[in-house]
Amino acid sequence: MLQLRSVIAGLACLTLPLSAASIADQLAAAKWTHHAKAPGYSEGPTWLNGEVFFCSGALLKVDKAGKVFPWLDIGPAGTFLRRDHQLLIADNKHKALLSLATNVVVSVLADQFEGQPLNSLNDLTVDARGNIYWTDPSGSSAAKPVGNIFRLSPAGKVTRVATGFAFPNGLDVDPASRFLYLIESQSKKILRLALPASDDAPLGPPELFYDLGGSGGDGCVFDAAGNLWVADFHRPETKKGRITVLSPAGQVLGQLDVPAQVVSNITFGGANHDEIFCTTGTPDGVFHAKVGVKGFTGHPGVELKPLRTIATLPHEGAHPLHARRFGVPGSIGISRGWYVWRKFDRATWTGEFEHEGNGEIFTAKILPWATTYRHLTYGAHVDEPLPGERVNCFFNPDGDKKRGWLVHYQDELCQMKGHNHAWIIQSVKSGGREFSAQVFAGDKPFEDKARDFQLAADAKFFRNGQRTDAPALKTGDRLYFTWTKATDRRVVHLLTDDASLDAVKKIEADAVAARIAQEGLTGQIEAIEGDTVHFLIHSSYWFQGNLLKPGQAVQLRNTDAQFAPIGDSLEAELVTRKNLGTYGSGVNETTLKLKNTADAKKLAAWKKSQVVRLIVK
Repeated sequence: MLQLRSVIAGLACLTLPLSAASIADQLAAAKWTHHAKAPGYSEGPTWLNGEVFFCSGALLKVDKAGKVFPWLDIGPAGTFLRRDHQLLIADNKHKALLSLATNVVVSVLADQFEGQPLNSLNDLTVDARGNIYWTDPSGSSAAKPVGNIFRLSPAGKVTRVATGFAFPNGLDVDPASRFLYLIESQSKKILRLALPASDDAPLGPPELFYDLGGSGGDGCVFDAAGNLWVADFHRPETKKGRITVLSPAGQVLGQLDVPAQVVSNITFGGANHDEIFCTTGTPDGVFHAKVGVKGFTGHPGVELKPLRTIATLPHEGAHPLHARRFGVPGSIGISRGWYVWRKFDRATWTGEFEHEGNGEIFTAKILPWATTYRHLTYGAHVDEPLPGERVNCFFNPDGDKKRGWLVHYQDELCQMKGHNHAWIIQSVKSGGREFSAQVFAGDKPFEDKARDFQLAADAKFFRNGQRTDAPALKTGDRLYFTWTKATDRRVVHLLTDDASLDAVKKIEADAVAARIAQEGLTGQIEAIEGDTVHFLIHSSYWFQGNLLKPGQAVQLRNTDAQFAPIGDSLEAELVTRKNLGTYGSGVNETTLKLKNTADAKKLAAWKKSQVVRLIVK
């Protein structure tokens, strides 16, 4: 009886079909827009409440304003939206079928078959009974047709329901839930397999539905009348991808070229569900067109019991800034240069800066996880630069503000030493407290003119590897400075030669270590699973975070709006640590085990806090 009701419900979704001429006319009138640009080849789109989720190196989201955000740090190949708005994801980072619930919890629904990990997951769909199907093309080709289709039943059982395919790719179930349609990319054919009467039986034998030719197809989706809309990957005759619409009888109802070299997948969306969103390659991203044909909203599916939840949580959707995005190499600042650090307001985490070249004065927010490099040591406080100090800063735009966020800074000593630059003394005035110096790159001038300096009354001097009371300046000296810009002069607060750089670095490193021992490392709680805590250490302290070892005792402490520690500390032990930066210079992803399991409830109340401190005991 349940099966009969499901089939009837599927039939009820059907609408009177448009004629072939009507669909052809609708497609001829359709106009494409490049809805969103992506960082690379894109696939697997889903439309939900005006936003589009799609796959391109991670699960990305396009908001209603057309901005693209990284949403989940996973390796997805396809998505499918159930009618309860739960997003199903074929993920190859975890080699698992995932679900993203409306409460943003990410769960694993399946990750094994017959006791072995899944190989790969490509595309997925759902039938009227709630079975989830996905393709596994790994290792398959035209010469080696070993691709599979798997099914996860509502009872949680994973079954291989069909095999022997030459790269099984996109798939979908018709609105009546009678057949599963499969795009076999390497044979360039669309196959049709009858759905079984029970969840324990395999699919029926494949039969040819349509031969696409060309470069074959990728993804597919049904409209409400039961017509199949196919992502016709690439047509050699036009050098473009195209959409091909096929009737239930396998007749071509219409075709629409896509303004990209390839089209991978299609989904229906829009307020009336009569618009299509296609993922593409070259150009990469999402293209949109209003086609005036209502899409099938999909089978509702059933609630499945997850195997477990995972720590991967959505990136901040309100703006494109997140510690995972800006805490790894290659993800910081598109605006860089020399600036005068005027002041920092800890109450608002806002800095005031002056562009050294044109004198422009502006303010910018400072990220809690901004990376810092001062006196050759990583992990400085963002308020340590002196008022008026010359600092090399990296900014990222925020909306229409070119320099909306400070995401990284390094002082002059680090910047110049790293590029083999230094100040060469050109002249010294009587008394030895005023002098001129010019920047050199190696043994050649880097700047055209020398600049005038004077020593601060409390300036620190390092010569020959140790601290000294006298600067002992002479023409030709190769030195490094920490200096500030005053109204009418440049004032040097620290002066060192090459031989003393290790001594300067040790003093700074000892100060950082002492500060961290007292204050801890800042970071964010990403997930809590029983007594296990997933904690992300900000990239400000990547070097110090890299020193943590499994088994170390740590404490977690909540912070106030200015990130000052408040409240009691919770005891824990470090279990694992992984730096996410390419060269070990990114955020540290850690798992901690709470000493007292009951503390998980206390910790859960902290999750909305932007910053939590981790204190090493």
